[in-house]
Amino acid sequence: MAELIWSPRSLKDLELIHEYLKEESIELAREFVNRLIQEAVKITEFPYAGRGVPELQTEAVRERIYSSYRIIYRIKGEQIELITFLHQSRRLIRNEFK
Repeated sequence: MAELIWSPRSLKDLELIHEYLKEESIELAREFVNRLIQEAVKITEFPYAGRGVPELQTEAVRERIYSSYRIIYRIKGEQIELITFLHQSRRLIRNEFK
């Protein structure tokens, strides 16, 4: 199983998601963020099961979809770097991932 590395951006994304959702319900926010984390951890088992990120066209950067979020990660040998949790309504800026 690969080692999971959390980028500062991915951690900040989780905080922002929690902040946004807690306006509706603190419980809902906590539960949803926990599910996102669980999905991210599952990536280490089969990292190539995620699809390639269409905007980037590289094998190393891939994504899994959970609810309305894209979990974008980079495969680096035996490490998986979580890059960002991006809502599907937001645009991905290509040069952020070089």
